[in-house]
Amino acid sequence: MKKVLILFSKSEWKKSKPPQDEAYRYSYEYFYSLCKKNGIQMYRASYEWYDYKKNIFKHAWIFNNKGNDWQRVHNIRPDLIYDKTKARLEIFHKKELIGENFPFINDLLFTQIIDNKFLNSLMFRQWSKAGWLIRNKNELIKILKKITTDKVVIKPLRQSGGEGIQIFQKKRASQQVILNQTYLAQDFIDSSHGIPRITKGLHDLRMIMVNDKLVYSLVREPSKGSFLANLAQGGIVRFIPSTNIPKSVSPIIRHANKLFSAFYPRIFSIDIMFDRKKRPWVVELNSMPGLYFPVGEKLYMVRMYNELSTVFKKFFKDTREII
Repeated sequence: MKKVLILFSKSEWKKSKPPQDEAYRYSYEYFYSLCKKNGIQMYRASYEWYDYKKNIFKHAWIFNNKGNDWQRVHNIRPDLIYDKTKARLEIFHKKELIGENFPFINDLLFTQIIDNKFLNSLMFRQWSKAGWLIRNKNELIKILKKITTDKVVIKPLRQSGGEGIQIFQKKRASQQVILNQTYLAQDFIDSSHGIPRITKGLHDLRMIMVNDKLVYSLVREPSKGSFLANLAQGGIVRFIPSTNIPKSVSPIIRHANKLFSAFYPRIFSIDIMFDRKKRPWVVELNSMPGLYFPVGEKLYMVRMYNELSTVFKKFFKDTREII
């Protein structure tokens, strides 16, 4: 049986536990059980549990679907690593060391490209607001002269989940902003007029891609008084039929597929906002769309998990053929 290890971020082994939220736990247990039916044993481990001398994961969690419980296991050498760590440079360095001994999905170079918001704005220039790199308040003051909207958006280059994003009135931004790393400054996108047939107000449309295929889509809406629609920032998520997505995003998908064709397999998402004129703008890309699905969204959950299982199986098949 092949071994696929889901790699996640910091965690102290002695205090670690399986997912405590019931819905999260159900999602992972369903996915692990599905993979096992396809001849794949799933593991869950932090990059901190890796022994860089022995090139082995000292600890990991598995789900025993027969016993319907989670178990601690040790000394794991996976055949493949499915990367679900946070987009941070200090973690990426650790992954590069692990990647010298084990293959990753996504390819680490693809992850590095996808998770850089400045590169996103360059690669999708036709559908992206111009962006400027800022490292301190003096640079911000100069850049604010180029911002054309009343508000300015300031984003960390690599963090996900809406973490570190700051939105200010342009005229007060230089007094209010907190800068402790390199950021991207961009015009504000007014998405308050919604998306036809999907939502009437502020939003963020996420499309999840597996290779060239749009697997499912969802719209995220911010909580009252907020502009951030990320689930981690209190946003509300609704899954939507792909048939409802405006055709104006099709050129964006085609461009992404052509742009990233050298990377296979690839799993990523594209986040889009629509302005007052219903024009789509690429906000960012994400190399690690979530494995969690809310209760009641089993249709989309099963669809995504089947795609991932197929990706794993094809990876092992292609590897055998090369050998």
